[in-house]
Amino acid sequence: MKLVTGAILLLSAEQAYAHSQMVQFPNHVTAGQVLVPASLVLLILGTLMLIWGLFAEVQSSPKGQPVKQ
Repeated sequence: MKLVTGAILLLSAEQAYAHSQMVQFPNHVTAGQVLVPASLVLLILGTLMLIWGLFAEVQSSPKGQPVKQ
């Protein structure tokens, strides 16, 4: 579940950044001030969740046996 949450947060970060670049002229400054920091926070959280999930999967599987899905 941690891996899925991390992946969703990374996708949200990408979407927030992409939308900050696509906002038209009158609102582009405000959108950039809100969406770029939000994308950075989502990127950090998503990366941490993904790494945490990978470590949890490695530790939960017995040595020499594949992880059960």
